[in-house]
Amino acid sequence: MNKQILYILPLMGLLSFAACTSEEEPALSGGMGEIRLSVVDATEVVVDTKAASDWDVEAFSVSLSQGGTSIFSDRPYGDIAGTSISCVAGEGYQVAVESCTEERAESVDNKWGQARMEGKETFAVLAGQPTDVAVECRRANASVEVVFSDFIESLSGYSIKIHATDAPSRVLTFNQSNYKVKTAYFNVDESRELSYTVNLPEPYKPHEGTCTLAPSKDYKLSVNVMGEGTDTTVTLGITVDGTLLEEITLKQNINPYE
Repeated sequence: MNKQILYILPLMGLLSFAACTSEEEPALSGGMGEIRLSVVDATEVVVDTKAASDWDVEAFSVSLSQGGTSIFSDRPYGDIAGTSISCVAGEGYQVAVESCTEERAESVDNKWGQARMEGKETFAVLAGQPTDVAVECRRANASVEVVFSDFIESLSGYSIKIHATDAPSRVLTFNQSNYKVKTAYFNVDESRELSYTVNLPEPYKPHEGTCTLAPSKDYKLSVNVMGEGTDTTVTLGITVDGTLLEEITLKQNINPYE
């Protein structure tokens, strides 16, 4: 899957805030500058299987800070778009944009989660001139899907259970009733370990393993069976953005004392 990026260029018209002067407040010695903000048309961008036009960009949450001090937070973009504002010239302004919170990204849809767009940009406001701010938003979390081969589909009682190793209480189960329609989402900073358990009917043993998730990546766990009778071999393929990263051979449960 191609890496998808949603561009939000010169973002947000800002409401009045502490770093900006008002009629009752004289300009500071640093002078004044103007922030010019807008949103570009991103309908040609595709995020996962959704067209960007399916994203309600106006509902994205916008936060602004300077030097670590919050100026405002959680303002819908649609409420502040299309305006500009004069602000005190200075360094260390940061705007942050997200389509949903990290908590919601893992809690909606009965904890299967949803894709989360995020972007940040640090900038300075220059005295006596407009400042255009561009924030590049991309999907911040990782997605996990599962595929079972036709042979596995002919069996019953098969599943793959997954959870982030550092969050064992959020266990998601792919099985014959849901794996074709379900995608699991995990928040990831730089990396995060995913634990999985492959359960197949006898004579196959359960198989436990881990893989490392990276932000903005799409993972697919594919279970296949090769051979016939007692010579069958089960493999688990781990694909990242359409490229096979690893293929693991799962042993058959022929000898219970093995």
